[in-house]
Amino acid sequence: MQKRILLLDNDGDLLRLADDMMYYGYSDVHITSDSHSVYSIAKNYKPDLIILDFLLIEERDASICETFKHDEEFKDVPVILISAYQNKKIDLESFSHDALFMKPLDTEKLASAINYLVAS
Repeated sequence: MQKRILLLDNDGDLLRLADDMMYYGYSDVHITSDSHSVYSIAKNYKPDLIILDFLLIEERDASICETFKHDEEFKDVPVILISAYQNKKIDLESFSHDALFMKPLDTEKLASAINYLVAS
């Protein structure tokens, strides 16, 4: 059965990630840049995995992650955060996520995490 991945990205930086995911066999990848609509998009798309660009959700604090993790429909859907903030102090612990990756991305490690999370 094909897994559905929802990817929130605003600057196209993660489009290569989508290409890599398709290379690794995940051909059903939905990309959006609208952080305000990502929840309603997820309701319609019904993803098996959600990948969020931290830059987009930072302005809304942890509310997007919390919304997914407190929703009965999405509570078991893994959420991966991707951040470019390697040296900046940010409180990523307050975000409900299953994995965190820093840019630049190691696509092999990310693909491994995606495989693990969607198989769980």
